[in-house]
This record gives sequence, C-alpha cells and structure tokens, in this order.
Amino acid sequence: MLNDIRIKELHDCLRPEEIFPYTNNRGGVCYFLWDQSYDNIANLTKVVTHDYNNESRTVNRSLKTRDLDIFIRDSQSITILNKVISDSKTDNLSHHISAAKAFGFRTFFIKDKKFRSTKTGLKEPVLCYGRAGKIGFVEFSDITSHIDWVNLWKVYVPESNNIGTELSDDNQNSFVGGPYTVCTETYLVVGAELHLTELSASNLVLYLRTKFARYLHSLPKISQHGTKKTYRFVPLQDFTTSSDIDWSQSIDNIDEQLFGKYGLTNDEKQHIRTSIKEMA
Repeated sequence: MLNDIRIKELHDCLRPEEIFPYTNNRGGVCYFLWDQSYDNIANLTKVVTHDYNNESRTVNRSLKTRDLDIFIRDSQSITILNKVISDSKTDNLSHHISAAKAFGFRTFFIKDKKFRSTKTGLKEPVLCYGRAGKIGFVEFSDITSHIDWVNLWKVYVPESNNIGTELSDDNQNSFVGGPYTVCTETYLVVGAELHLTELSASNLVLYLRTKFARYLHSLPKISQHGTKKTYRFVPLQDFTTSSDIDWSQSIDNIDEQLFGKYGLTNDEKQHIRTSIKEMA
C-alpha cells in the first residue's frame, strides 16, 4: 500500500467509534480514494487526519517515510523523527527489549501451582511479577528462558499500554527489576544486557516516562500492544552519571534536555507536549 502510486486521498480517523459506533476497534480507522489515473509520486497524497471533537487536519505528503515499512500517521512527527532517528545506525530501545514471555512464563502462570505466594518450600526462590500487580515466587530451576538475566538489574514495562491509542491515559508504568526477579509475559524486559546498576535502571525508568520517549513510542503503535518493535523510534541514551542528560532532574526538565539534545524547534516541542498526556 505504501508504494501504491494511485492512492489520491487518505482519511485517518483517530476515534473509531465515530465511524463505527458501539465497537471496540482500537487504533482507529482509515479509508482512502484509489484513482487509476493518479500519480502520488508527482502530486503527493492528500492525508486528512480526523482528530477529536470533529476537528481535522489536512496535509499533502508521501505515504512512505524514508525506508520505513509503516505509515507514520502523525504528519507533524516526520521532521522530529528525522532529527531523533537520523539513520539506521542510530541505536534504539527495540534492540534492548525482550520479546514476549522473556522468562518462559505465560500470563496465566500466576494460577499455576508453581507460582507461590511465599518462598516457603522453595530451594532457590526468585521473585516473579505477574498480571494485575500479582507478585509471587518461583523456583529458579523452573525458569526456561534468559536464565542469565535473572541476577541482573533490569527494567520491566507492561506489554500493553494506552499510548498512541484514543484511550484516556498515556501512562508508561515501568519499574526497576532487581537481581533475582523475573516476570510473566505481562511485562517486557528492558535493558537486561546494558550492564545496568540500580541507579542507571532507575534513570531508564525516568526516560521511559518522559513525554519525549512516550511520544516516539506512540508513532509505530496501532493498538494497545507495546511490543519491542514499537520502541524502534526511541533512541538509546546513556543512563549513567557520565550521560549528557542530568537524570537527577525532574521529568519535565529531562524532557527539556532531550528536546535540546535533538535540536527540536519550539513548535515541535509543543506538539510533543500536547500530543502526550501527563502521567496519572
């Protein structure tokens, strides 16, 4: 579709219920006009974004952005993206995030008899984070994947979040995972191979909660699922005390530092601020 030169006009509706009432169709709805006689390489495509409260924005643009394999819905993000992820050599968080089921435990493992509420009876207990804030313990020998990550500092992020959807919050409820902790597939593991310390893991959590990182995370998302691929536009930072970012500051201040680092204009800064809600 991105390479189809006959697409003359595309309408992107951010709130699917405005098109199909009483449905649960996360991610929005789009429709397009295909014109056999049209050439959008020469004339571009008219992209109309139907925002909230019946507001709309129109821009003439290419459907394809660089060599990316997805349609970037937010037209205003393209200049930001070109500054932040300038080329394929830019390291990003998708290279440092696990796939689902990082330690071999499914979501429903919290109902398994091997998931214990206490350490009692376990030879080598490991704390396990599960669905809906459920915390228990598992035997080390029952861990089947990424055993080398168990005793490392790392960060956990929920696999599902509302960032980039029409839902009511943009929270990124990440938290530090200490040594001898694991999780079920409710969470993804971030930074297990970045040689994190307790301090740098805490700084990574702060980064994930910035509007800068949450905005870039929103761009490739099409649903509530925040897979490792949806972090491909979030650039990796130095989370140590040698960083060019002072992680001891407030999140708002860290955002300002990140905006300055990547040379964002006042309009681009404001677009990010207004696109992403405050953490609840």
